[in-house]
Amino acid sequence: MKRAIKLFFAALLSALFSVNVIAFMQARAMTHFTSSGARTAGPERLSFVDAAMVVISGVRVPRPQNTRTPSSLGLRYETRRFRNENGAALEAWFVPGKDERWIVAMFHGYAASKSSLLSAARAFHQLSYTTLLVDFYGSGGSSGSGTTIGVEEADDVAATVEFIRRRWPERQIILYGVSMGGAAVLRSIAANGVSPDAVIIEATFDSLLNTGKNRFQAVGLPGSPFAELLLFWGSMQNGFNMFSHNPADYARAVRQPALIFHGEQDDRATLEQARRIALAMGARSKFVSYAGVSHRPIVDARPAEWAREVASFLEGIH
Repeated sequence: MKRAIKLFFAALLSALFSVNVIAFMQARAMTHFTSSGARTAGPERLSFVDAAMVVISGVRVPRPQNTRTPSSLGLRYETRRFRNENGAALEAWFVPGKDERWIVAMFHGYAASKSSLLSAARAFHQLSYTTLLVDFYGSGGSSGSGTTIGVEEADDVAATVEFIRRRWPERQIILYGVSMGGAAVLRSIAANGVSPDAVIIEATFDSLLNTGKNRFQAVGLPGSPFAELLLFWGSMQNGFNMFSHNPADYARAVRQPALIFHGEQDDRATLEQARRIALAMGARSKFVSYAGVSHRPIVDARPAEWAREVASFLEGIH
């Protein structure tokens, strides 16, 4: 009997150790880009064997690069560079529009770069708005490597707003963020005291814990305790509390008019989770959902509807 009990506890300790090693590796892979190689496919496209390998070793995410420029879409642009509060160089594309009263500062999602914002930039341009597409630290033409999934990226949003106010002090500022970019925008308002004139976010998660659970569930694993272990080790590795990274909490600080887009088939951030952000903003926000749309920029899925909603929203602010 004693031997059986010892074997049981040995097996239990071994399992706990293995699960924590896996969570440690997942957390590191999630926030550290690789220098080369192909990106791991989305969980819904992985075979059982591939999903098992990803669970063990973590996702592989190469450092995001810009694959196109605004000129690819026939847009005239200038490259601008400025620094965040830590002195790191950030790169942005300035695309002038006919309306010189406003400027839309645009921020990309996780493991992406500013070239992923080009469709939305073209749509804003067609509505006469000037845009500034920004690479977060660690992506595209900006310095560094890696990501904090919207935490320190909020500092880059704040640095962008400061740059705009220095360079174009007469312009009103619209902050536009997709997924992680939306989280960074909301955090910059709550934590950095950024005060834009309007906010537009898309496909943004309500909390990092919930989006972590969604990703584990997508590969057939229980969201808990894997997501909790992932955030614990991520917090240890990166020096901040990932459990407190909650855009739905940041949203309470938003005092500006806000437009929230979300796909009803988004499995990274569910519709119910996205509505928490809108509820936190209250009457200041307008929430628009789209049936059949997954975790992607709405402008790519429903360009005409997106443009109508944005035009109506911004005209209302004018």
